[in-house]
Amino acid sequence: MLFQRLLPKPHELLEQGTDYSFEGRFVDTLSFNHFTKEDFSKLQQIHNLIAPYKEEMVKLLHDGLKKINPKAAQVITTQHISHYIQSFFYMERDRAYVNEILRFFHLLRKEKVNIGKLIVAFNHFNFFVLTTLLSKITLSPRRCLSLMAVLQRAINIEQQLLIEVYTESMLEQIANGTAKLMEQNTEVMFIKDLLRLLDEQNDNVQMVTAATEEMNASIFEVANAATVIAEKTTMAVEQAEKGQQIITEAFNEIIETDQTFTNMVRQFEHLQQYLTAIEKVMQLVNGIADQTNLLALNASIEAARAGEYGRGFSIVAEEIRKLADHTVQSLEEIQKNIEELRGISNEVSSAIHSTSSVIRQAVKQAQEAMPILKEITQAMGDIQDNTNTHAAVAQEQAATVDEISNRMSAIAALTEQVKQLGEKTGKTIYKLSQAIDSFRLQMVEGNGVKLSSKALLHLAKTDHLLWKWRIYNMIIGFEHIRPEDVASHHHCRLGKWYFDEETQKRLKGTSAFERLDQPHQAVHVAAKKAVEAYEKGDIIRAETHLQELEIASAEVVNYINELILKIEQEQKF
Repeated sequence: MLFQRLLPKPHELLEQGTDYSFEGRFVDTLSFNHFTKEDFSKLQQIHNLIAPYKEEMVKLLHDGLKKINPKAAQVITTQHISHYIQSFFYMERDRAYVNEILRFFHLLRKEKVNIGKLIVAFNHFNFFVLTTLLSKITLSPRRCLSLMAVLQRAINIEQQLLIEVYTESMLEQIANGTAKLMEQNTEVMFIKDLLRLLDEQNDNVQMVTAATEEMNASIFEVANAATVIAEKTTMAVEQAEKGQQIITEAFNEIIETDQTFTNMVRQFEHLQQYLTAIEKVMQLVNGIADQTNLLALNASIEAARAGEYGRGFSIVAEEIRKLADHTVQSLEEIQKNIEELRGISNEVSSAIHSTSSVIRQAVKQAQEAMPILKEITQAMGDIQDNTNTHAAVAQEQAATVDEISNRMSAIAALTEQVKQLGEKTGKTIYKLSQAIDSFRLQMVEGNGVKLSSKALLHLAKTDHLLWKWRIYNMIIGFEHIRPEDVASHHHCRLGKWYFDEETQKRLKGTSAFERLDQPHQAVHVAAKKAVEAYEKGDIIRAETHLQELEIASAEVVNYINELILKIEQEQKF
């Protein structure tokens, strides 16, 4: 009956409030569990009452840890547990206490101690302390129940902190994991360049294909022309051979003509000799005619002296004189003809000599031309062979280029397929990133747990990677973003955390924290400018601002990583 009267009412168990006053969410934890400074004083009283059993309490927790995770029990020693129990009972419930307890809880989480089994171990510890209190029969029931309630509230606070540590750790892992996934996603930002290069390649392939087709037509024409030339060259060689034969015959005729003219020259020389001999005879006849004429004159004179007796002799002498005159006249006529014949002979002889000289020169040149003609004929034969070969090669080239043209057409079709697959891959990765982002938001914002600074930083890092990813996908046409969608760097998740008073007090003066604001602001400015440029259709400027965003985002991520490392170092036991 006594215990029934002392049992707390249900509404008393749900009471909240605390007289602790300091900044930080731990005050909310104390208030939710209705833990006061008086409770802390009673907690110290409890420890004083059960101090003789401290070793059993340490052993109880350590043995429980062994059963949960033997490897963890090797790292988390009895000294760690003893220090934790001492802090639990004797440290004022303030930020220093939270930091001390969280280091121990983070150590449990780091060693992968199962949270469910760990709570059971804490309940065993609580039960041990409660039963030890009850064993103190010197305590009044009212005081005993009061101390038990304080112990329960203190244990509730520990378990709440423990669950929050594990939950936050899980959320940090999720945030870190999604950040890594998002980093991997952003690694495929080359797809934009790949698609652009595929477009350029496709254009080039189309141009090459067209050029190949034109070249194929040209080479086909060249092949046909080469075939025609080969045929013409064959005909030309035949004609050259015939020409060589005709020229050879003409050359032989020229040689024969030269010999004939040589004989003619000799004959004219003989004619000249004959004319000279005739002239000598005519001179002799002319002399005889003169003598005869003189004799006739003398005979006429003597006949005149003889008178009548000399008349007959005078007539004969006159006839002889007439005959001599006629002979002289004939000789003069013959001399005139001979002189004309000599003149004609001289002209003919001179012409024959000139012609003979020309013929000899022609013979000489013909003799010199014959080897050249043979070389020309041979060269024409070589040209014929080469032309036939080139015609065959041109035909082979035409077939090869035709095959290249077909292959280029196949490559163009394949390039288009690759481009379509690239676009499909980009869209699939974009949808995957959306699913990842949706998952992380559901996990971190849908469980009602206030996020730790480390979890917030991981999420902020993912946010910035996501913005870079969104701008990238906007440029390749997978997402639509308006300039007003890009908030100020004061209003994003990182900005709210950064400009929070508690964060400022906690991290102000830290190098990474102080340098974080400038590149963080640059990320938002570059993102907004990229969206504005894209809306104006200026893709090149949008890509330039995306590059600026990437550079600033890389700085933000580096500073966030430094801050996460600092927080992790603070959590070490």
